[in-house]
Amino acid sequence: MCTTCLVFLLAAGTGFAAETSSCTVPEDMSLVIVSANWEFDIESGTVNGKAVVKNISDRTLTAPGVIVSFYDIEGKQLSQLPLRGPKAKLEPKSTSTVDIKVKLKEIPQTILMAPFEGLWST
Repeated sequence: MCTTCLVFLLAAGTGFAAETSSCTVPEDMSLVIVSANWEFDIESGTVNGKAVVKNISDRTLTAPGVIVSFYDIEGKQLSQLPLRGPKAKLEPKSTSTVDIKVKLKEIPQTILMAPFEGLWST
């Protein structure tokens, strides 16, 4: 939810940000994306970037990362990848940077990211 607030604030501009006092955090949320950037090379079909995730909980998190999803202009999913940062454990209030390196067969219209943690397979 806070990630949604961050994205909305960035899209709305600084005028809206000045009017917002704080962003509420759901009790069960432990990991958030605090920044993300990427570049798409049309010639090679490669997306390169980074996402920074932060542990906002009071416990150590295991295997933090982001799920990156790519969609075409019609909303059809082109690809979805779980990407993990270099840290196997993330202490409370710490951050980890996740490298984003993806080769796509089609130009994406939309890129969505969501934080995740834990040992699950895809």
